[in-house]
Amino acid sequence: MRTYLVLSILALIGVAAVAQDYVPGGSSGTYVPGVGFGGGGYGYGHASTEAEGVQRGFADVVRSAGAANLMNSAAAKNYEDARKKYIENRLQATETYFEMRRVNQESRDAKRPRPLSTEQYVRLARQQAPLRLSVSQLDPLSGTVGWPAVLQNEKYKADRELIEKLFQERSRGVASNHGEIEKACEALLEKLKPEANALEANDFIRAKKFVESLEYEVKLAQG
Repeated sequence: MRTYLVLSILALIGVAAVAQDYVPGGSSGTYVPGVGFGGGGYGYGHASTEAEGVQRGFADVVRSAGAANLMNSAAAKNYEDARKKYIENRLQATETYFEMRRVNQESRDAKRPRPLSTEQYVRLARQQAPLRLSVSQLDPLSGTVGWPAVLQNEKYKADRELIEKLFQERSRGVASNHGEIEKACEALLEKLKPEANALEANDFIRAKKFVESLEYEVKLAQG
């Protein structure tokens, strides 16, 4: 029984050896000793031994792992590049948004009227204030008024006499009649308004400013 088992194993080994030396394409299944699938230039590149097959398989695994690592590295780099670009785009969009808000706010602020400071109000009031009258126009000692030519017209006689009388009272120390002088000056200005189209422009403006200056002198005296 043991002899039979040994013979069977030897027979299987022989068949395997012959199979390794078989050259496909030979006529009538020709066997060429010493030329197998892994040897010579006519084989298919298969391993000729088990050790070589293991080494080739291990090399394929290593090569595949290296290729996988390379692809993973490239994919990771592409992901990081895309993520960096996304962050840069978001940052640029945010900066653009706030820059536009700043420009719009500055534009609105520029169009919005700003309150004047105290110094600006004082300067503006001085610029818009009537001119002070000279001594020849209003003598503070006698209360005599030097009227411009337009206001010397007969139609303004009553107004002139009332205003001169009040200023003469002030020159004698009556300082409580400032309200009457202001009222008399306003009445003369109202009477002068309809003459705006009939008079020369310069004459009308000169007469108007003169009456306003008379009223301004009273206001200055009040402090």
